[in-house]
Amino acid sequence: MEYKISASILNADFLRLGTEIDSVASLVDEIHLDVMDGRFVDNISFGAPVVAGIRGAYPQTVIDTHLMISKPHQYWRDFVEIGSDIVTFHYEATDHAYVLLKQLREAGVQAGISLTPATDVRLLEPMSAFIDRILVMTVEPGFGGQSFEPQMLRKIEAARTLFGDRVDIEVDGGINQHTIAQVQSAGANVYVVGSFIFAAEDRSARIAQLREALGQ
Repeated sequence: MEYKISASILNADFLRLGTEIDSVASLVDEIHLDVMDGRFVDNISFGAPVVAGIRGAYPQTVIDTHLMISKPHQYWRDFVEIGSDIVTFHYEATDHAYVLLKQLREAGVQAGISLTPATDVRLLEPMSAFIDRILVMTVEPGFGGQSFEPQMLRKIEAARTLFGDRVDIEVDGGINQHTIAQVQSAGANVYVVGSFIFAAEDRSARIAQLREALGQ
């Protein structure tokens, strides 16, 4: 199984966003972009123009776009057309999850679906044929810098048991050099890391710590 670090820019300095991404782009496997609308979550981040700018500036970087928005079925196409490699939406945000997963696949991107801490992963079983990635939120979504919720380890284990090795199990929330090993053991193979990386002056050292914890 391939283990991947996805650097979340939510805790980066937005005034120096290009410099911030430059400091990590060659060291991580993906850049994770949290698009928030202030409705599905109580925060507003950025939208399609920022994602498009990042895509244009980093054409070789894998862009992991996480739609933390209401009615993702109305907006997903914008993020595909500007070049996202992976588009993940929340199960809780739409009544059209099955259709949206199928549309993402047909559009040629990896189709991801995310679950908030309270949502049972078994609800995804009926649509499993169209899922490339399951994003398990290990904190309540909306803000970076939160503490990891250890009870989510069982949910990660359940997801890996249900879906096997054919999907990526991604985790987001409170990931650092200690918790990354815990979620790896539970079955996760993609790790969204924000404040642990961007709060440090030496980002290279922080990413090296994460890879060491993963045995890489």
